[in-house]
Amino acid sequence: MNVLYCTFQTSLLSLHDKIGTVARDLYSEAARQHLLVTGPVYWFYYGADGVPETIFKLEIAIPVSGIPETNSKFLFKELDSFKCLSVLHEGAWSDLKQTYGKLMEKVGIDKLAMNDICREAYINVDFSRDECNLTEVQIGLA
Repeated sequence: MNVLYCTFQTSLLSLHDKIGTVARDLYSEAARQHLLVTGPVYWFYYGADGVPETIFKLEIAIPVSGIPETNSKFLFKELDSFKCLSVLHEGAWSDLKQTYGKLMEKVGIDKLAMNDICREAYINVDFSRDECNLTEVQIGLA
């Protein structure tokens, strides 16, 4: 999957300032460059451990068809396949911690080896009715 993306150092406490605005900028840049967006917005968490204060790397990306200009304000890369445990989370993002908890329970029961990456694919985003949100949560496996 080819993605146009940006990267940040952040914590779970300060994620709220990235919601919506970064995706809008990525879509605008893709449109400016006549790149076809081929999937939902992804958030990649590298080294997030569930502790609200822990600083980790966050990448926000959109999949695109085509190669962007080299003078883009965003980065570009091709992603390899991603082995993961995944589930669809329906509803409010404030309830994501329960979904992650269930996935981590499954990891423990099945003795699965995790890598350092979790992803969220925002399939449907509804800021006015959070019960309509649909998010695929993916826990990376080694």
